[in-house]
Amino acid sequence: MDMDGGIILSLIIPAYNESSIILRNIEEIEGWMKENMPDLAYEIVVVDDGSTDAMGQLIDERAKNDPLLRPLHHKGNKGRGRAIRTGFSGSRGKYVICLDADLSYSPKHIPHLLKPLQNDQADITLASAYHPDGSVSNVPLSRALLSRWGNRILSAGVQGKFSTVTCVVRGFTREVLDQLELINDGKDLHLEIIQKAELFGLRVVEIPGHLKWRDRDRGRKRKNRLRDYIPFISMSGTIASHLSYNYVLRPGTILTIPVLGMLLIALLGIMLTVYSFVDRLIESPNPFGLMTIYVALRETLIRGQLTLSISVGSLVISAIFIAFYFASQQTKKNYEELYTLLNRMNLRLKQLESEKEG
Repeated sequence: MDMDGGIILSLIIPAYNESSIILRNIEEIEGWMKENMPDLAYEIVVVDDGSTDAMGQLIDERAKNDPLLRPLHHKGNKGRGRAIRTGFSGSRGKYVICLDADLSYSPKHIPHLLKPLQNDQADITLASAYHPDGSVSNVPLSRALLSRWGNRILSAGVQGKFSTVTCVVRGFTREVLDQLELINDGKDLHLEIIQKAELFGLRVVEIPGHLKWRDRDRGRKRKNRLRDYIPFISMSGTIASHLSYNYVLRPGTILTIPVLGMLLIALLGIMLTVYSFVDRLIESPNPFGLMTIYVALRETLIRGQLTLSISVGSLVISAIFIAFYFASQQTKKNYEELYTLLNRMNLRLKQLESEKEG
């Protein structure tokens, strides 16, 4: 990444088909920066992720007369993660902050995300509406609840350190962006960043944020199927993707519940079988002996075949999940070791290239 020494801050906005709001929001950011941070040299990098609504032409036209605006384009829709990564590589600031195209987190968050980076108190900053001091407004209740609880579940994959792990609005130092080798093209990039930051012991600070949907009706746009009206189902792809990545981050988080559930079912089945056997043994009119035990056991097994089958099946499924857990832990360990090695090699190559050019 080439860094222009005159630019301190790069504001990255990944955007797709936002022609109705993008120019207005760029003007709002520039107005806010002029009023509140007038001495800070900055740029706005808008990444057009293959928009089909002429948004790309709008930002290109504005950029002709706006030296603060730096438009970048994808030829097709590559995904939010790819757009953010394009913004990272195409920006020039010493510090980088990502914003939503709809400014659901207002420009007021910029100094709060930037200050810990400038003061060397953090390598990455996260805006969090679900922080104890954060807040949410004008978001449909079903969407807000799904997002809040989804973030709680996903947070378990990073040891529950953060209240929000899926938000776009974050701040980074240039050194961190040069260090992290990111590969995700989708929304899992947010989880990947936190995972790799933890791997390298980077300082990640969560900043209280205020999430406010400016257009409450935006969730109703482009709904042409029944599933689009049901939040959980309409977001099923994103949910499945995040849960899969969470499984990679911390296999035990996903597997603990099914393993405990299967073991509980097996335990209940075994207890019912034992109770039935003891009851038949006690109620048997025959004198206690090996034959009485045999008859009671035989009747218990014959009449309790379904219970026994469920118990054995539950134990087998539990064993499979446990095997998955250990295999996943080993895979995770191998991945982290390989990533660390490759990252060190990459940093060394960059260092050698710099020395050669110098």
